Amino acid sequence: SWGAELIVNGEPATKELKLDFRHRIVTKGHVEISNLISSELGGRRCEIVSPPNTRDDLVGKTCVVEEYIEISDQYKVRMEFTNEVLLLGIGNLKRRDRTPQDPGYYVECKNNRLIRRDFESNEECLAFIASLGADEGGLAEVDPEAEAKAEQAAADLLAELGLDDLEDPGRNAPKKGARSAPPAGKKKKRGGKKKGRK
Repeated sequence: SWGAELIVNGEPATKELKLDFRHRIVTKGHVEISNLISSELGGRRCEIVSPPNTRDDLVGKTCVVEEYIEISDQYKVRMEFTNEVLLLGIGNLKRRDRTPQDPGYYVECKNNRLIRRDFESNEECLAFIASLGADEGGLAEVDPEAEAKAEQAAADLLAELGLDDLEDPGRNAPKKGARSAPPAGKKKKRGGKKKGRK
């Protein structure tokens, strides 16, 4: 649903190439994937542009196409944010790929853990992304001075742990076996006898 395209020799694949690709993946046992990509919107994130029978509340909402049902010429879609499953015709849907400014969810790293932030609506997601400055064409610029301090702190930690030889070999890292001084204000631990041992 991030808008990937099948590209062959730098050009979008023709219908004939897609058909051939589908045939090859079916022969390898990947029938569900073949069925998913067989249709124009298969697996795509879409926006509902015209309401299905008395459901005006769905216009402008997003969903992900799960399956094309050939018999009824409809798509089985799962609504984002509510997980409601509906059958909609192609006339009800418009492709709306995920973008950094309109992702539908947000993933961040805190304390070395990836955290996925889900939202109650597209509006809430868009407001959150806008608050990060993403609507300006990207997240806030990285401060080069702060980045340099972070790199130095990481290098100091690696040196303190005796892992300074793991740094990028292209950098001016101390040679393997060379001892580096502990960071200012910290004493290096010595491996002497422990109390109570002989």
